[in-house]
Amino acid sequence: MGIIVVFVGCRKDFAPVNTVSYTIAVRYPDNYKKPFADGAQVNLRNSFTGATYAFKTDVQGEVNLPDLLPGLYTVTVSREVTEAESEELTERRGKAFLNASIASLRVQESGKAEIQLKGGAIGGFVIKEFYYTGSRTPNNASYLYDGFVEIYNNSTDTLYAGGISFGATKSASSVATKFVEDLNHVYLASLWTIPGKAGVDLPVAPGKSIVIAVDGINHKSDPKGNPNAPTDLGAGIADFETYFNPPGNTNDTDSPDVPNVTLIYSSSLTLFDWLPGVNGSGLVILSAADYADYETVTEPGVTATTRYVKIPVDKVIDAVDCVANSTISLDKKRLPTGVDSGVAYVGGGAGTGKSVIRKVREEINGVKVLMDTNNSSSDFTVNDSPSPKSYSK
Repeated sequence: MGIIVVFVGCRKDFAPVNTVSYTIAVRYPDNYKKPFADGAQVNLRNSFTGATYAFKTDVQGEVNLPDLLPGLYTVTVSREVTEAESEELTERRGKAFLNASIASLRVQESGKAEIQLKGGAIGGFVIKEFYYTGSRTPNNASYLYDGFVEIYNNSTDTLYAGGISFGATKSASSVATKFVEDLNHVYLASLWTIPGKAGVDLPVAPGKSIVIAVDGINHKSDPKGNPNAPTDLGAGIADFETYFNPPGNTNDTDSPDVPNVTLIYSSSLTLFDWLPGVNGSGLVILSAADYADYETVTEPGVTATTRYVKIPVDKVIDAVDCVANSTISLDKKRLPTGVDSGVAYVGGGAGTGKSVIRKVREEINGVKVLMDTNNSSSDFTVNDSPSPKSYSK
């Protein structure tokens, strides 16, 4: 009898969990001639178990899940539109990448969720690589000055980098920000502009890039550098450096060999350099404009007086939202899903000497075409050896 009782008790521990029937419907953008997107890639991640699932939408633009476990899910969707499809759907030529995401989809009973794709034509400038973690010195101290941003021409035409801007959000956090709920703006803790006239200065050929260094020196060999640093960011590699010289601040060192980008805004004037955060931040590149007089605001729901410059999303050319590690969920993003529906991360905090780098989608006549689905979870990977002006990954 004792054995029977134990056996029955164990049966209760493994009682079956009831599943539900759930449908995800994927819509094209409003300006497309068809409402629902067939052949879209739908990825689900159970926030509790970590289990992931991948599906394709059917001809009605739906994924039908007859046996889904109730729970909280992250949903990301992407759809590549071919040239022929683009002409049929929009009467415009050229490929396009569309994407969307739901940070927290709570499934408790049978039902249906609808999600609308966003995105645009392939090409233009993209962020190829973002190195923000810093390295370790021979004495195991954190060295933060060897970071860089690389902007890559992912189109088939020569583009001009003169006048475009870039900036970073607040650094990575495990706490959600109300900023991400505003789908129409990005909020930046720092903002810089590349010198030159828009559409005229600093031509960048297809498959080529410009590199903006935190400090424009060869960090491996310079006496002020770090022999353990992974990067040479001296003349010939770095095109610009971020010389941090707001009024009253003379902490940064100006490299004589690498020209400066122009500081437009910083939420702090007491830093000793531009430090985007060793655990990552949201990084954007912006179309040419005079951002000097744009509104600055404090973060909703917090007592801190730090102010961030408010930029409309239609100014964003490209973005990557970098967070601390794989445990950070999409509701902790700093950038709205319309500019980046996912996140990228290195993990490990300060001194890892690693970067995030955009994956290569294909190579045409020796020119690398990089992934650009506006979903950093899919587009980026970790680069163990940061590689400005090259491609080690």
